[in-house]
Amino acid sequence: MFEDLRSYLDHLKERDLLHEVNVEVDPVEEVPEILRHLMWKRYPKAVLFNKLKGYEDWRVVGNIFGSMELIKIALGTENLEEIGERFLAPFKGKAEGVTGKLRKLSEMIGMGKYLPKKVRKGAVQERELEPDLLSIPTFKTWPKDASRYFTYALTITKDPDTEVHNFGVYRIMVYSPRRAVVHWQVHKRGAQNYLKYKKKGIRKMPVAIAIGGDPATLLTGALPVPEGIDKYMFAGILKGSSVPVIELDNGLLAPANAEALLVGYVDTEELAWEGPFGDHTGYYTPRDLYPVFHLEKMYARKDPIYYGTVVGRPPMEDAYIGKATERIFLPLMKWLIPEIVDVNLPPEGLFHGIAIVSIKKKYPGHARKVMHSLWGLGQMSFTKMIIVVDEDVDVHDIGEVMYAIASTVDPKRDVVIIENDVTDVLDHTTPTPPIASKMGIDATRKWKEECGYEWPERTEPDPKLVELVKSRWESYGFPSEVKPE
Repeated sequence: MFEDLRSYLDHLKERDLLHEVNVEVDPVEEVPEILRHLMWKRYPKAVLFNKLKGYEDWRVVGNIFGSMELIKIALGTENLEEIGERFLAPFKGKAEGVTGKLRKLSEMIGMGKYLPKKVRKGAVQERELEPDLLSIPTFKTWPKDASRYFTYALTITKDPDTEVHNFGVYRIMVYSPRRAVVHWQVHKRGAQNYLKYKKKGIRKMPVAIAIGGDPATLLTGALPVPEGIDKYMFAGILKGSSVPVIELDNGLLAPANAEALLVGYVDTEELAWEGPFGDHTGYYTPRDLYPVFHLEKMYARKDPIYYGTVVGRPPMEDAYIGKATERIFLPLMKWLIPEIVDVNLPPEGLFHGIAIVSIKKKYPGHARKVMHSLWGLGQMSFTKMIIVVDEDVDVHDIGEVMYAIASTVDPKRDVVIIENDVTDVLDHTTPTPPIASKMGIDATRKWKEECGYEWPERTEPDPKLVELVKSRWESYGFPSEVKPE
């Protein structure tokens, strides 16, 4: 597996999956516009900008996770679900019920094979620089964004009670050379750690911000790892080996092979205005108050590479990251809720917006039971609409899903509305985030107990005629590619 961002890019170059731009470009506004256009066109290569106007010491890379092929290369697997199975392997068959299984997951903190490995000095410490956030080629992605933003930096914190580390991908608005505003939503683990420090009366909460790193660690930053599980350990599971880390003066562990590292603290008594920012919804999110990060030290490798992404109306790079999340965590969802067959979180549904789930239906009301179980699982609690279909419906074929809805759903009987429930803070459709309504649609074929009558029989061809037609297909003169399966 790849030890850092550079080795990953070298590998992509060998496979002709890296495009290098060697003319001078403005990284603040021109680069994000280039990347946005490429992502809309589903460009399948990572893009490295080697000459930056005003930032001669830096290079910028984007779209490194811009296709499922790139993500599979980054994680060294052809089957992303295998990673989820690896995660669950120690616990299969050991606990019954969702509560017991979730309790078992918390014990994964002790899995020594994947725990981070401390090293005395990391590549990221090649140089200590004058602390200056403005010296980094951060993006201003959309014209009305309030400022420049870190869009894919890893914000590192730890729980002050358990010392379990977390790093998340939160947008960070640059205010000045040494101040920035961290947009961590109230449901995120970074925000929960912040509230613990605040409750304890600790004004300076240790925070580090890593730029770049090995691709498995970078992807882990965006994954909804269950609460209580150390993200460095989960990154080790994705990577297949421990993540090398350095211990900072403020007690945090940071990726040893990052490209740059910003060390400082968040003041638990200081808030500042953040936004507007053009987000993944395709709309600007309005201003709000968030905690302030203070930069104290800054480290960087020689010739550092800044990794940033752009977000907006799908498809963007985060569409593929979201799809990878879906596949990696499908085994976990199936372990916790065994009747689940498959799940589709469509990028156009903004992931938290719509979930399509197929189940092995075993009793009346089963679809509703699955809806409520999913709404009780971590970030699935943000899902605004859940559509449940039978196991023979391909959840990734929207035509099949639409047919299932049209042929099984009576709106009054089969639509569930939940009021005053938790939702994504970024959901501008609700007037009162993070509280909103949700909808579930039972698009399964109904049992008599659910509808009061015998459900009609589905039309199916005569198996003998199917075999006859298949055996004689060549004699009909039709192309082989349309032969019945």
